[in-house]
Amino acid sequence: MSLALDDIKNFIKVSETKNITRASESLGLTQPALSYSIKRLENELGHELIVRLKNGVVLTKFGQAFLSKARKLIILWEESQKMLTTEGEETRGEFSIGAHPSVALYSCTKILSKIYENFPRLDFKFEHALSREITEKVISWEVDFGIVINPIAHPDLVIHEIANDKVTLFSTGVKDGRLIYDPKLSQSTHIIGKLPSNLRENYIHSESLEVVAQLASKGLGVGLLPGKVAVNFPKLKAIKDAPYFVDRLCLVYRNEKHQNIVSKSIIKLIKESFI
Repeated sequence: MSLALDDIKNFIKVSETKNITRASESLGLTQPALSYSIKRLENELGHELIVRLKNGVVLTKFGQAFLSKARKLIILWEESQKMLTTEGEETRGEFSIGAHPSVALYSCTKILSKIYENFPRLDFKFEHALSREITEKVISWEVDFGIVINPIAHPDLVIHEIANDKVTLFSTGVKDGRLIYDPKLSQSTHIIGKLPSNLRENYIHSESLEVVAQLASKGLGVGLLPGKVAVNFPKLKAIKDAPYFVDRLCLVYRNEKHQNIVSKSIIKLIKESFI
């Protein structure tokens, strides 16, 4: 029997999405190609793995049993790729880190500086999205580590709080009540709900916190921002007595994916970066 690693990864994605269409879109494959990949794996194993229904797929009993073994196989392969390539005493390999772009700007320099003191030959790949999307990528084995804001507890996640941040209103002292903020952030909803109605009449929306900060720093309105973003714009000052929301900056990862020495060291170094 010769199992293809890509076929195993494709099966794991189908098992997570319970849908061939969504899995194929996520993997960047056509539906026929993904279906053929699953059928090839089933032929190699000698058992059906999934049953197709009108609204998706379900795993067979064999598929459910194979899923845990498939994940272990992927972990073993990834560990061999990451930690076992050494020259002398220098460890080589690649890890992926997911973070919202604004979170990456104020956290990743600190993190990488600490890591490179100990592992100068490691490579890193960054993925940027909203924190909840990064958390989902960690859960689904697509990203090794997430640096995320306010993650929701999940049975497959280890969550370590590494710092706090205060989200509130910042301005240059401008009298104009125009509000500048990212409407997609839950913190925005929390804070705006506590503002007087006259401060919500006019607004500027942007999905970039750096753009929000830049506009507010030019006196175009009041920016709703995390303190760690606003600090890079010296003209901005927090508005006294404004409503605020305390963010939890957290490291998230799957424990079973990081049992090797290098992974454990990286986790320790990320935590130490914020002490």
